[in-house]
Amino acid sequence: MVSTAAAKPVKVFVSYRHHDGDWVWNRLVPCLKAGGAEVLIDRERFRPGGGVYRQMDTTQDQADKHVLVLSDAYIQSDPCKHEMNRAIDLDPAFEKYIVLPVRRDDCAIPIRLKPALFTDLRNDALPEPWTRLLAECGANLGTTAPHWLDARDEVMRWLKDDTSVNLHVLGDAVKWQALIEDVRSRPGCEFNLVDLHNPRTEPRPGLVREMLAACAIHFPVRESPYDLTDFADALATQKMTRLGVSHFDLVTERTKNYTTNLFTTLKYQVMDAKNLVLLLQSRQPLGKLFPASHPLSNLDIKTVELKARP
Repeated sequence: MVSTAAAKPVKVFVSYRHHDGDWVWNRLVPCLKAGGAEVLIDRERFRPGGGVYRQMDTTQDQADKHVLVLSDAYIQSDPCKHEMNRAIDLDPAFEKYIVLPVRRDDCAIPIRLKPALFTDLRNDALPEPWTRLLAECGANLGTTAPHWLDARDEVMRWLKDDTSVNLHVLGDAVKWQALIEDVRSRPGCEFNLVDLHNPRTEPRPGLVREMLAACAIHFPVRESPYDLTDFADALATQKMTRLGVSHFDLVTERTKNYTTNLFTTLKYQVMDAKNLVLLLQSRQPLGKLFPASHPLSNLDIKTVELKARP
């Protein structure tokens, strides 16, 4: 009998020098997490007041894989060398594929690591090294890591500029939900999220209530046709509201429910009142979802494509 239980995520311990922390936290860790790995790292696991080496060892001992982010700063660090040696001691002959050295600069390779094949991410715009590293960690983005990161960074740039974004997702396997969650976690890019798969969003007043509730805006919403007036009044109480809507393609199936007035209101709030910034995730670009005469066809919005790996 074949088990249908989901495979447990691979636990990945990341050993790095804080000098390299920006790259680790902004690029490596998001890709590992989005791909499905469980990341064990000091920033999330260590507690103030506890012994540093004790917490290092306790966290590392839970790992299935050990990613060592090598740099000149790493090699000069006693705590990093401690973590490196503990990882190598688990597989000194490098037969179990659990020690994964990653080279980030032109540092000399430590003697104990010379027998191991390392991942060269000195240029992290190259997709193949990422693909091999993520695969060893049980992580799969459904696309290349550089493309996933570029799309995420572009979404972040527009949101920080208070510009609306259409995240156009091509392909079923690409991890767009994780990209959205990573963006939402970033300072200056926070937004609230409504999923049109939620049945409460099917009637227009229900959608309005869900949008306001997601934004923690407590405002009574009446039934149609007054729901849109209440929506506009509620947004007027805020300086700026960022709102994400996933599975936005479903609006084409709910034209009668939502009516053109909803889209006219959204366009007005974005372009005229300028108190609403939207992130709309869809499988089709907005330009193909609506005819040229539709209010959202002329919405001031930037399209960011996230494509599955060919």
